[in-house]
Amino acid sequence: MVSLFGSNNYTKDAIYEMQLQVHEIFKSQNPEFFDVVFEIEGKIICNSSTFKSMLSDRWTSKNEPIKINDYKFVDFKQFLTYIYSGECSLTNENIFIMLDMAEFYQVKQFKEFNDRYLSKMELNLQNVFYFLEISAKYSNLVEMNKSLNAFISKDFTNFIKCDGFLKASKFAIEGF
Repeated sequence: MVSLFGSNNYTKDAIYEMQLQVHEIFKSQNPEFFDVVFEIEGKIICNSSTFKSMLSDRWTSKNEPIKINDYKFVDFKQFLTYIYSGECSLTNENIFIMLDMAEFYQVKQFKEFNDRYLSKMELNLQNVFYFLEISAKYSNLVEMNKSLNAFISKDFTNFIKCDGFLKASKFAIEGF
């Protein structure tokens, strides 16, 4: 197979440069450059063809913003920022919303990004059952599950004696 770009490094550099250009266009939020417009909490975010293929005509009329009611403006903007730059601001306060968006919009790389963040969060007997619920709800959280298994294995006796164990859903315990 012959590459139009020559060497593999050149191809990666070219893709990276194109991604930088797309990110700069996204940051500008100039409506001239975008095919899709989202309206969230009365605010507008412009987006190019990234979502165009995901959104069919039955969801919206042309040239009208797509209303997003399930997510906050600041969170959805972080999601789009990740799509355009590969980076966004994850916090303990927004991580579960970000994970939900990654799952809902089926953005595998963003879900993996969230998974790495979750795997570094501090676990304790007060929050481990919540994390087990999250693990059961969202599939393929490989790194987080490794962290959960390590935490539980380290102190299994206290884990099963904890009040949270008896209150945990059957779904979460079976998933573990």
